[in-house]
Order: sequence, then structure tokens, then C-alpha cells
Amino acid sequence: MKKKSATKILSAMHQEIKRSKNLLQAPGHPKPYFISYLVRDTDHYTVWSTYGAIGHNQREHQRSCFPDIRVGSFTYDQVTKGGLTNPDDDSDGNSLFDLPIEDDQDALQFSLWRLTDSAYRESVKNFHRRKSRDVSYLDENRAFPSFQKQRSRKSFSKLATLAIDRDKWETYVRQASKIFKRFPEIKNSSVEYNGTLHTKFFVSSEGSEHVWQESFHSLTAYAWFHTKKSNEEATIVFNTRLPKELPTLGEFTRRILSRIEKLYLVDSGSPMTSYSGPVLLAPRPAGLFIHEVVGHRLEGSRLLSDEEGKTLKDKVGKKIMHPDLSIYDDPTLESWQGQSLLGHFQIDDEGSVSKKVKLVENGVLKNFLTTRIPLKTKGHLNNGHARNQRYERPISRMGNLMIESRSSLSWQQLKKKLLTLVHEQGLPFGMILLEVEGGETGTEAYNFQAFLGEVTLALKIFPDGREEYVKGVDFVGTPLAALSHIAAVGSQRELDNGFCGAESGTVPVSTIAPAMLLSTLELQAKDTSKVTQYALPLPWFDS
Repeated sequence: MKKKSATKILSAMHQEIKRSKNLLQAPGHPKPYFISYLVRDTDHYTVWSTYGAIGHNQREHQRSCFPDIRVGSFTYDQVTKGGLTNPDDDSDGNSLFDLPIEDDQDALQFSLWRLTDSAYRESVKNFHRRKSRDVSYLDENRAFPSFQKQRSRKSFSKLATLAIDRDKWETYVRQASKIFKRFPEIKNSSVEYNGTLHTKFFVSSEGSEHVWQESFHSLTAYAWFHTKKSNEEATIVFNTRLPKELPTLGEFTRRILSRIEKLYLVDSGSPMTSYSGPVLLAPRPAGLFIHEVVGHRLEGSRLLSDEEGKTLKDKVGKKIMHPDLSIYDDPTLESWQGQSLLGHFQIDDEGSVSKKVKLVENGVLKNFLTTRIPLKTKGHLNNGHARNQRYERPISRMGNLMIESRSSLSWQQLKKKLLTLVHEQGLPFGMILLEVEGGETGTEAYNFQAFLGEVTLALKIFPDGREEYVKGVDFVGTPLAALSHIAAVGSQRELDNGFCGAESGTVPVSTIAPAMLLSTLELQAKDTSKVTQYALPLPWFDS
């Protein structure tokens, strides 16, 4: 993006904030005491291929704006429950978030004017709704201020454009997708490349102004492996901020072939329905485990909602996990061991400077991820973790979740400890989880406090050291019990770059974790559908 374009966008934002702050008010209703705009200018390219032919090839340019219109005062405004429920998904203003992609001052101001008016009406409605509710219901957070004042800051990052070699990536995905033609058991497959550049503009009525960029590049290979015994989907994903870090075509095809080989091994393995006992998690599954079990429960916005379970609210200063583990979140970190981190950001989506925050030290809970919504009446420390995707209100979210280990145990030593636990518990085998695809957790008060991890590659390990692939299980549990069962931690850590979905949308995150051994973890049968075989083989296997 050119600086001239950025100047016009900023000018339109400043003009509308100034007009609205001074003049926007409905008779008998509160004025805005704070206004901010977060504009995202997104340049995106995607190309995907199936069986050697391009199926989709598109370049898109979009702009959107999230307006934060707060009415009332810093002490008491319309935002409740830590912002987890604002704005409503069916809000009338959701259709107004898109802005013109051309740099026309009048057109930009027109869109911001309409959006601001709609957001103001919504804010006033929620303000009166809160006041009405406070007459009848006790709000334990009523004594807390609604929003923290912040001194004005300005920053302007160097701007780049999304440079895409379309010929290169068309050839790449076309060639990589041909690999799947060799395997009659793969009934559907694709390879996809995505490149995205977000240019963000933040302007507030406090005088803050920030312009920065976030880039993301990904390669994804998908395969549906379907036999009489198996109905498995496999996905290989590389996420990075820098395209040069993506694998070469040769490296990527070798990774695809390796994953397909494991699909055949799993196909010949034994099915499982349930298990409870010792489980060894490889670094990436261990990272997902911590992300789901602890990470979301350390998002401070959840402590302000009466609809949340607040599992760790009263645990500050208390041991919650193995003493060899420490956790901090550091969005300021751009790379780790030469690899770029998806969860890096210098400015959060409320215009605050991001900070490193120590969450757990030697197993003891120390802190939470926070935003400008105070967690206490005095001395609230905002560590700049407010994030959103589009029109959702920013809430505290993970960035670069770093899980540190004081242990010196190797992978082989952890396997020996696993077998010792199997013997002590009198079980026929233990479990090793090698790969996972995603997970989810329930943090709401009305729901079970539980978590789930989607296992894609797992092994039984028998007392004699023999290993056997299994299929059809996921790991599940409840947070405090699972954390108490961490028996040992490895020394070597691995990075997992990915995306996380929650109330404020899907945001990029990075997790760095060591392997972990749990004395007890429960596995349950995976939810799978039965699909009959096709009447005919794939066309090129007729002969």
C-alpha cells in the first residue's frame, strides 16, 4: 500500500471521529465519551488445485471498519460481560462494516458516517438495557470502571504491498496435487496456497493513531482416505508470515507422501472406542492441550462475564500445574529459532501497545491476559491482548503462547516413564499422541468445564516396547483434573503456527511447547460417519 492511500484513509477517519465526538447525540440519550475506528485493508490471493488442475484462482481487495462507540462514561458505559457478547451477531450495523476500496474521501466518510450512526444507536440501546438490568440484578463487576483511560500514542510502520508470483504458485499447487493420483484409496484431495496482507489503521478520540501491517502465507494439502475399514480426512498445513519459509515443492510432496504412508498404517491399525490411563503427548499435541485447557481460561475478559465458569479466577498465587512448567504470552516476539510467529503484533486491536505477560511461573498462576476493560477497581494493568477478526468486539486473546520447561528429559526417557506408569496401573498398554488437528473447550458457567482435542495420529505402546497405530479417538477431560495429572515434561520444544476461533473471531496464534506425560488422560471414540464405497474406482484406475 502507498503512503498516499494511507493518508486519505486516516484523514477520513479523523474527520468523522471529530464530527461524531462533537455533534453526535440523540435528545435524552447519552453522548459518546470515546470513539475509535479500526480499519482493515485486506489484500488476499488464493489458488487451489485438485488432481493437477486449477480449480480456483482469485485475488481480492477488501476494506472493513470496526467502530467502538462508547456512551456514558469511563466509569459506566454500555459494554458488559467483558465484551464477550457485543455486538450482537444479528445487529443491523453488521451489513455496514465494509468500506470502499478506492481512496475517495467523500465515499470513505459517507461509509464511516453511516456505520457510526448505526453503532451509536446500538450503544445507546445497550446502555439503557444495562441500566434497566442493574435495577433488578446484582452485577458483581459493577464497582469496576468500564474502560481504562489511555494516553495518546502514534506509530506508522513502513508499508509494503502483497507481492505474489502467480505463475509460481499455480505451477506449485498443480504439481503437488498430482501426487494424490497415485492412490486409489484417496477419493478426494486438493492443494491450496493463500497469501494475505492486512494493513490496519487505528484512530481514536483520545488522539491515538497507528498504522501497521500483518502478513500471512499458508500451504494446505487435504486428502480424504476412504476404504472399507477407514474414513479418514488428513490435512497438512504450513502457516507462516514469510513466504520464503514455506517448503519447496520437493519438501512439500515428501511431506504429503509421508502423511499418506501413515494413513495406510492407521488403516491397518486397531480401532478404539475409549481409554483412560497414561498418555504421552508429543510437543504439538501438548501445545494444543495447554492452549485449550489453560490458555482460554487465562483470557481476562472471561472473568468479567457472569456467564463464564471462571475456572482460574481464585487461583492466582496457587499451584495449578507441574512445577517444571512456566507459561508466558509475548506478542512482541517476531520469530523463534529462525521461524516467524503468527501470533506477533506490536499494537493490539484497541490501539494498545502489546506486552509480554508472565502467566504461570514454575506451576504457579501469576496473571491473566488483559485489555482496556479493567479487571479491578484500581491498578488495572492492560497488557495489550485485545484482538478481533472483523465486526466482533475485541476481547483478550492469546498471541505467542510460550510454554517453558525446566526438565532435561528426552523423548525416549518420557517413553520409559510412560511404560513405568502402564506397569504401575496394571494396564495392557499406554497411549502416545503424535499429531492433532484442532480442539475446543467450554468455558461457560451453564456448560460442562471440559475440553477436546482432535487426534489424527496415535499409537498404542505395549510393556515390551511394541507400538501399534490406532484410529478413531480424541482426547477429552476437565481442566483442573487434567492439569493435576501432568507427571513429567520434556526438554525439547516445537512451534505450532495456526489460527484460533473464539467470541471475537478467528485470530492468528503461535504455541511453543515441550512434550508432556500425563498419568491419566481420557480418550473417547471419534465422531465418524459411515460412508459406502463408490460403485466405480477413480477414472484413471479403470485398467
